[in-house]
Amino acid sequence: MKSGIDADRQSFLEQELARRSRQQEVVARLGRHALLRRDIDDLIGRGLAAVRDTLDLPLVALFEAVPGSDMLLLRAGLGWREGVVGQLLLQDGPNPLLGRALERGEALVTAGAPGEACLHGLPLFRDHGVESGLSVPLTGPDGPTGILGGYARDARGFSPDDVHFVQAVANILAAALDRREAEEGLIQSQIRLQSVQKMEAIGRLAGGIAHDFNNLVQAIGGYTEILLRRLPEHDPLRRNAEEIKKAGDRAAALTRQLLAFSRQQVMQSRVLDLNAVVSNVEALLRRLIGEDIELETILASDLGAVRADAAQLEQVLMNLAVNARDAMPDGGTLTIETRNVELTRADQREAFAIKTGPYVLLAVSDTGCGMDAETRARAFEPFFTTKPPGHGTGLGLSTVYGIVKQSGGYIWVDSEPGLGTRVRIYLPRVDLPVESVETRRPAPVSVPRGTETLLLVEDEEGVRDLIREWMSTHGYTVLAAANGLEALDLAAAYEGRIHLLIADVVMPQMGGPALASQLLPLRPDMKVVYVSGYADEAIGDPELLRAGAAFLQKPFTLDSLLRQVREILDSE
Repeated sequence: MKSGIDADRQSFLEQELARRSRQQEVVARLGRHALLRRDIDDLIGRGLAAVRDTLDLPLVALFEAVPGSDMLLLRAGLGWREGVVGQLLLQDGPNPLLGRALERGEALVTAGAPGEACLHGLPLFRDHGVESGLSVPLTGPDGPTGILGGYARDARGFSPDDVHFVQAVANILAAALDRREAEEGLIQSQIRLQSVQKMEAIGRLAGGIAHDFNNLVQAIGGYTEILLRRLPEHDPLRRNAEEIKKAGDRAAALTRQLLAFSRQQVMQSRVLDLNAVVSNVEALLRRLIGEDIELETILASDLGAVRADAAQLEQVLMNLAVNARDAMPDGGTLTIETRNVELTRADQREAFAIKTGPYVLLAVSDTGCGMDAETRARAFEPFFTTKPPGHGTGLGLSTVYGIVKQSGGYIWVDSEPGLGTRVRIYLPRVDLPVESVETRRPAPVSVPRGTETLLLVEDEEGVRDLIREWMSTHGYTVLAAANGLEALDLAAAYEGRIHLLIADVVMPQMGGPALASQLLPLRPDMKVVYVSGYADEAIGDPELLRAGAAFLQKPFTLDSLLRQVREILDSE
C-alpha cells in the first residue's frame, strides 16, 4: 500500500516538475522573442497563446485600463465570441476577477464554487460562463496599466507556479509595451525637433533678409512721405507717389511679420494683465470678424500677470481672429479664454523639455472647418497657407509663433476637420504688480517741431540722410555719424549740449546701447531713442532698453519719429 502511495506521489512530482519546466521554457522563448523587438501585436498574440496552451484554458485576455475612467479595453484575446475583442467594458462595481489586480497591483485567483464568479463583475464573464480565473497586473513605471488573465468555464484551481508563470508572461508584455511607448515618444520628439530646427533655420534666414530689407523699406517709405508732403493734391504725380507709399507699407508689414516669426524684434515688455489686453482690443476684433460671427470672452477674475509686449499680444489676437474668421465663412463662434494653469511634465508637447510651473493660458477657439494632421504640422511655417492666392501671405500663424516664443511661452494647436480649431498659448506667470496698458487712441494731427541738437548714428547711408533731412527741416540741429566710433569722436568735438541720441541698435564696431553706455556718463542729461529692425545677442545689455530709453521699430513713419523725439525731450 505504501509503495503505491509513494509511486503516485512520485508520478505527481514528476508531472509538476515537467509542467514547471515547460512553463519556464515558454517564458524563456517568449522573452527571447521580445528581445528581437518584433511586432508588438505578434508578441501579445504569442503571450496569450502561451497562457492558453500551457494552462489549458479556453479564454485568455489582455485588458488595458482607460486612464481617468472605470473603463477597460479588451485589447486582445483568444476564445471570445466574435466582435468582443476591441470593445470597451464598464466595471460595474467590485469585480472579483479584475478589480483587486488593478487597484492593488497583485495577482488574483478566483476558483470558487460553480456559479459564484459569474454572479458578480463584468457582463463579459457572465455571457461567456466564466466560473474561475487567474488575473495578474501588467505594471508600468507609474503602476498597473492593465490585466493579463486566463479563465475557465469550470471551478478549477491554480497553483502558485501557475500564478508565477502568468505573471512572468505579463511582465514580458508590459516591458514590451513600455518600450514601444517610449520608442513612439522618441519618434514623435524627433519629428518635433526636426520641425523646430527647420523653423529655426528659416527664421534665421528670414530675419537676416528682413533686417536688410527693412532699411530699404525705411528709405523708400521715408522719401515717399516727404514727396507726398511737397506734391499738391492736384499734381498728377501724386497718385504715383501714393501707390509707391502703399507698396512700401505692404513691404513694411511683410518685414515686420518675418521679424516676428524669426524672434528678432525688440520686445517692449511690461508686466501685464492679459484680461486688460483682451478688453483693449475686443472692439477692434468685433469689427474685424464681422456680424455673422459671435465673439465670446471667458476671462478669469483671478488671472495672474505676465511679462510681455502688449502691442505684440494684440497682434497675436488679431492674427488668430482673422484665421478664425476665414475658417467660418458661414458664421460661427469665436471664443477667447484666459485662466491660470500649471504646466507639468505630463503636458510635454515640445521638442525640448518644457519649463514646468505657473502659466497664464490664452486660448482662442473657433467652430470652423478645422485642420487635418498634415496642415497642423505645417501651420507655423512661414508662407504656408491653405487659402487661395491673393487671400493671405501665410505669415499670420508664423508671426504668432515668433511672438509667443520670444515672450518665453508655448503655443499648441488642437484641431480636427469639421470640429474647429483651438489655439492654446501659455505665457509664464509672474508675481509682480501690473503696469497699466494704454487705451488705443488716434495719433495727433499736428506735427511737432523743435530746436534741440540731436546726435544721429545710423550705418545705413540712405536712412541716415533721410532722418537728417527730415529732422533738420523741422528745426533740429542734427549731428550725423555712420557708426559708434565716429559718433564718439563727433560728440567729443562738439562743445554745445547734445539733447538727444538717436542710434540704431545693431551696427558694425559698436551698437547703439554700447555707444550710449559710453556717452551717458559724459552727458548725463542726454536722452536716448533707439531705432532698429530687429534684435539679437548683438543688442548687448538689455537693461539699457528698459532704463528710460525710447524705441522705434523700423520701418517707422517720419511723423512717428518726430512725435517720439518730442515726447522724450519733453519728458522729465
